[in-house]
Amino acid sequence: MYRTTAHLSLTVVLASTPSAVWGRQENVVPIPIPVEALARSAVEEADSLFDALDARAALDRLRIRLEVAPDDFEARWRAARAALAFAVMTSRGAERANLLREGEAHADHALAVRPDHIESLNWSAALKGRRALEGGGPREKSRLGQEAWELAHRVLTIDPNDAFAHDILGKLSQEVSKLGGFKRFLARTFLGSDLLRLGTWEGAERHLRAAIDSDPRVVLFFLDLGDTYLRQDKLELARGAFEAGLELPDRFPPDARFKRTIRRRLAAMTN
Repeated sequence: MYRTTAHLSLTVVLASTPSAVWGRQENVVPIPIPVEALARSAVEEADSLFDALDARAALDRLRIRLEVAPDDFEARWRAARAALAFAVMTSRGAERANLLREGEAHADHALAVRPDHIESLNWSAALKGRRALEGGGPREKSRLGQEAWELAHRVLTIDPNDAFAHDILGKLSQEVSKLGGFKRFLARTFLGSDLLRLGTWEGAERHLRAAIDSDPRVVLFFLDLGDTYLRQDKLELARGAFEAGLELPDRFPPDARFKRTIRRRLAAMTN
């Protein structure tokens, strides 16, 4: 799994220190630590931090690992995941943009090694899609959205029930449908892309419901589905999706932020 030489190892040498027991200097025997163990330790520590909902600490740990082992594939795709989660959680625009670009670079690096790795495909698609939503010119947004669309469809050719790929396609379809008929016509005419041609409200609902059917434990899926209903004035369906999302435990670092967004949506609907 890790790109290391099988018998390569590092040696940690501890300096001679006074013995608390014997009161004399003792030389500590060097302890060989396999590189595979160091890689496993770094990834496991990052996973533990991510599972504890600390995306920033997970990303920092993976950055350290990648400085000394830039070809560590497992660290690469996890760094993409952590960068995206941390970007979603921060409200500072410049920092968020930098994190999204960093995460995209990590995901693309991982895809260059394993083009059919589902996690790498999903995080690359999610990062490109998020960058498309964050800003930039029309051509840049169209390019990033189209790339995200294609990557998510590649995932579904491998696993037709992949929940995150369905959510990405649903969110992209939602964003395109929000443009309205005339703007979509102009975008298709001057920019092209399958996303602009095929993204519809019906497609958004279909993909987002498929995401929830595949994994009903993800707060984001219910937020995205609720937003899709809300944009179409399907208020009761939107309320049901939002309330279902609030009932879920926090599973990913941005979940608390997603729930705050849901509460704002519900409050606005009530008022």
